[in-house]
Amino acid sequence: MKILMNEKGYSLILTMLIFLLFTVLSVSVLTVALSGVKRNQTSEDYVQARELANKGIEHITNQIQSDLKNELGEEGITRSEFITKLNTILNRYKDVINSVHNTGATGEYRVYIRNIENVIENGEENPLKKKITFLSRGFVDGKEKTVISEVEIGAQSVLETLHYALGANKLCKTPNACIPGEGNMFLHGGVSITGDMKVDGNLIITNRGYAYLSGEKWIASVYPSILPTQGKANANLLLGGNIFTFNHTPPYEQHITTSNFGSSYTKLTDRIDDAFYNRQAPVIVKRQPIRDDIQIPAQKSVFYYKHNSPGVTIIKANNRIISNQNRPNDKVYASHDECFFIWCNEKYDGDYTFTGNNLFKSFATAGSLTIRNSDNQFKQTTFKEGAYIEENLTIGNGSNSYNPNNYDKIRVDGPIFVNGDLTIKGADAEFNSIMYVMGDVTIEYSRINGLGQNGSLIIFANGNINIRNNSVNQDEPSNIKGFFYSEQALEMFGVGSNIRIEGGISARRIVLNAIRGRASNQNFSGAQKITNNDYFEGAQNQIGKPSRLQIIYDPEIINTYADIKSREPVIKNLDPPKIINRDIE
Repeated sequence: MKILMNEKGYSLILTMLIFLLFTVLSVSVLTVALSGVKRNQTSEDYVQARELANKGIEHITNQIQSDLKNELGEEGITRSEFITKLNTILNRYKDVINSVHNTGATGEYRVYIRNIENVIENGEENPLKKKITFLSRGFVDGKEKTVISEVEIGAQSVLETLHYALGANKLCKTPNACIPGEGNMFLHGGVSITGDMKVDGNLIITNRGYAYLSGEKWIASVYPSILPTQGKANANLLLGGNIFTFNHTPPYEQHITTSNFGSSYTKLTDRIDDAFYNRQAPVIVKRQPIRDDIQIPAQKSVFYYKHNSPGVTIIKANNRIISNQNRPNDKVYASHDECFFIWCNEKYDGDYTFTGNNLFKSFATAGSLTIRNSDNQFKQTTFKEGAYIEENLTIGNGSNSYNPNNYDKIRVDGPIFVNGDLTIKGADAEFNSIMYVMGDVTIEYSRINGLGQNGSLIIFANGNINIRNNSVNQDEPSNIKGFFYSEQALEMFGVGSNIRIEGGISARRIVLNAIRGRASNQNFSGAQKITNNDYFEGAQNQIGKPSRLQIIYDPEIINTYADIKSREPVIKNLDPPKIINRDIE
């Protein structure tokens, strides 16, 4: 009986132990599960707090941009006014007591400007821009995350375009908006490039130059060369597509407008050395292209004013000639009288001519303008705050000579907007100018140098740019110091012409044709005959000879752009905010 009772007691104890064990295990599992849920909830809270802190940065950045745009309005404000407004608006959000605060369904954020610093560009302060350090805190269910972000805000940064010797830009956003061959660059024959290149599309290369000489002619030459600028080991090639070569003779127009390079073209992207002179190739850099939004038509309102605008001084031009005007503080508008017998009417359109030395605060005309100089000494035209030309601008005497001694000696200083075409012909010119041109640009029979130590000619054209007929069949090149940007295609020839550009070229499609060595209308030793009047250096003899089309990047072009841009009378556009750094604490 005792044995039986002992067995029942043991069973009871065992049952209780098992029950206790399962209870402990259940509680443990439940505790772990609840702890995991709590950890997940905590982790999610921190993620949401971080997202809210980032939204705070976005909020205050957009608010500052909106405040600045409201101050600019449609007409813009002066440079000095913009500097004052920028500092006032930024100080409005500086320090924790001026925090921007927002509360939503998931939590809240508080963001403010912790620090404001000057921006240094090319070794000098840009007073139109500031580097801002934002501190933003996000809060969710008692959890907190802090984001610290450095952002540049302001106006007038240097364009990406100006960093390259050559740039082929793909600007179209839809296929129907593209020009044929958009973003492609064609280097035909012995072109010489010093500096980096940017090609948003494909790079097409051959060892022959093209010219139309009594028909389409592909002239035996060498491959193009590319060298780094001083202080660099290699030139860089920012490439969006591929590199192709070809040795057949395609119809020229069809060739430069295609975007489909089939079996008659050889892809050399992976062995780029084979496509360049002396096998000295650039280093390929792959990245998404940065597209400048230059908005050439929008620049018109920066310079435009009427004859009856406030503060305008009317200059009446006898025979439509304006000579030796010294008006550094005047906003000038040109007029002339049109007379019939004794009755005269004041007119503002027509063709005006500048001669001698002319200095204006600003200048505008409803007609065209020609700048001439018949003197053997240089004469200068200066627009301190810019000029507006409603129709066309012509600089030079129109000479067809290849001798610079026959050209007008002209200096031009200041920014200009041309609503028509720009022609530089028969000019031995020195420039320190940015020109916005709505029409086409033609530069021929001219020599162009910089005005002063760092001066240059920078052209942004809505139409085509044609640089041609400079030093044809001459051994010495025409020197052209400038940077040329076109919203269309750009085509240049250094086959008969001999051109040396110090600056750069940028367009939606670029085609360069060149050889090295001599060109003549008469036979010479070692020449290859193309027609009875066209002889060029033989292909083997071109090795080691100078190119007849040289593009040499000028790093000072960036400083020149910034200096001239700062002289424009008003600020109308903001740069997009540029994130420099972002840390999460």
